[in-house]
Amino acid sequence: MYHSISDDKSSLSVSPSKFLEQMKFLRKSGYNSINFNQIYKENRKPIIITFDDGYKDNLINALPILKKYNFISTCFVVSDFIGESNKWDENKKGYFYKELLTKNDIVEWLSHGMSIGSHGKSHKSLTELNEEQIRNEIYNSKNEIQDSVGTNIDTFSYPFGQINKYSADAVREIYNFGVTTVRSRFNTIKHKTYYIPRIHMSNDLSNFKIFLKLKTIYEDIKYNEKQLYM
Repeated sequence: MYHSISDDKSSLSVSPSKFLEQMKFLRKSGYNSINFNQIYKENRKPIIITFDDGYKDNLINALPILKKYNFISTCFVVSDFIGESNKWDENKKGYFYKELLTKNDIVEWLSHGMSIGSHGKSHKSLTELNEEQIRNEIYNSKNEIQDSVGTNIDTFSYPFGQINKYSADAVREIYNFGVTTVRSRFNTIKHKTYYIPRIHMSNDLSNFKIFLKLKTIYEDIKYNEKQLYM
């Protein structure tokens, strides 16, 4: 799980040089990136690379590196803010202004074999909304993105990773996959496809730490299903 690929000092950012180092490590370690619809197929050392929020720097800084190592990834965009900025963070401590992907940016991203998912309509926490508002965030974001860029959207990323039972059920109705911020490697037997846990990536990870996250139970022991329904 990544967000922004930038040299700014945002807590959400991984620098382009660090991202390059991390992708190089994944490639040297024999990992092969896949899409969500490939998780039940036979894949050698599969990994799914994701970006939340839909920052423009994903296209500018991350895409060339992904292509360099022949990786694909999924970027989750907020339908109301396509072509705008991360306004949902404006009143938060440590806020950094960040441009978001435009419609044309998303089309270009897709043209390179990458994928797009929904991160809701307005990046609001689903646990703070009523049922009608939740359905609006989950259903309408899918339709708006599909109508805008002409590709099927089958994956949803819960804003802030916050979920309640109603939102999980709504995601399961119309998406094939839903991803959370709960920590763990994804286990196709243990975990449900509509709240998939992820491995958190950051700017200060050594290659050894990434190895621990990917090849040992280091990240798995942090899994807490109770976090799913906050």
